[in-house]
Amino acid sequence: MAPNIENAQPDPNQKTLHVWSKPIEQLEQPDNQGNDKNTNNGRPTISDAVGMIKTEDFANVHNTPCARQGFLTGIATGAGFGGLRFVLKGNAVNAANWAVGMFVLGSTASYEYCQYLRRAERIQMKRHIEVVSENKRELARKAAEEKKEQIRLEQERIAAQKPWYKFW
Repeated sequence: MAPNIENAQPDPNQKTLHVWSKPIEQLEQPDNQGNDKNTNNGRPTISDAVGMIKTEDFANVHNTPCARQGFLTGIATGAGFGGLRFVLKGNAVNAANWAVGMFVLGSTASYEYCQYLRRAERIQMKRHIEVVSENKRELARKAAEEKKEQIRLEQERIAAQKPWYKFW
């Protein structure tokens, strides 16, 4: 495991495990002069969320974790339900509407489930790291105790070899 030093520049060939144990820093509270647009005690609104979306986000959607799995599941779900609806009812427009709706529902559900699994894995990894570091501390403590015990036994052995008498 690579050292987790915040100011050090990582080697490009070295993999680094980042553990974010500190909470994300809160944005500074706006002053209450009436000119801030968040009047709901600093809560973001939908317009704030939409304003954060950039055009580059749509161009880089393939880099988003779980997006591929979500889209593939949505495509399969939409095609399956749309085709089944067309075969059963015979109405192409209605089947297309069902296909689009099931695509959105299936891809959203699959994406959220994948994100849930990623969060659970991150929690497990953090726990494993804590257990490993706790075990290392325990082993270091035991090694220090054994070393102290060996030093004490060595001192007793040296003391036992000294003669009980003195010439002067």
